[in-house]
Amino acid sequence: MIPITSLFEITKRSPRAYKSLVAPVGAAAGRGIAYIEDPANPGNAILADGSAPFAGFVTRPILVGGPTLADAIMPNRIELPFQDGQPITMEYADEVQAEGYDPACVNGFLYSGTGASAANTITSATQAQTKCTFMNGQFAVAASGDWAEWTLAQIMPQAQVQGNVRARFTRIEGVLMP
Repeated sequence: MIPITSLFEITKRSPRAYKSLVAPVGAAAGRGIAYIEDPANPGNAILADGSAPFAGFVTRPILVGGPTLADAIMPNRIELPFQDGQPITMEYADEVQAEGYDPACVNGFLYSGTGASAANTITSATQAQTKCTFMNGQFAVAASGDWAEWTLAQIMPQAQVQGNVRARFTRIEGVLMP
């Protein structure tokens, strides 16, 4: 078994082409957060929210203000983070593993809601084959009217961070609206 190296991993790449959109201004995000193309401002990205087909997972972190000199000279740094408000690259996938909750979208890829949104939360009790969408750029259980582009294939037996839920998701061919 391949060791887990990240809270978000693409385990099966998609043959679809990469996509480039302009990142939101003033918002940081971790590698792997999902975006859609802003329907009100074509060419711009907003966090995926289940209202439209997702544009892809951002391929590198997004930093407000962009990378610093320290980022450029840090040993083993292959690629620098994207800058907010600048073009970003997004990648499609056919299968991913994601774990952790983080409302700031930096170190967590599973949505955790409260109140009316609690039903969208992915937990260790969420059943396999549940149709999923995105809320706040993170995987969430699809509700009626959401674009359901993913299926929860499996809650993984072991997470990278103790106490996290780690899940494997597979892309649904075509797009389903539950």
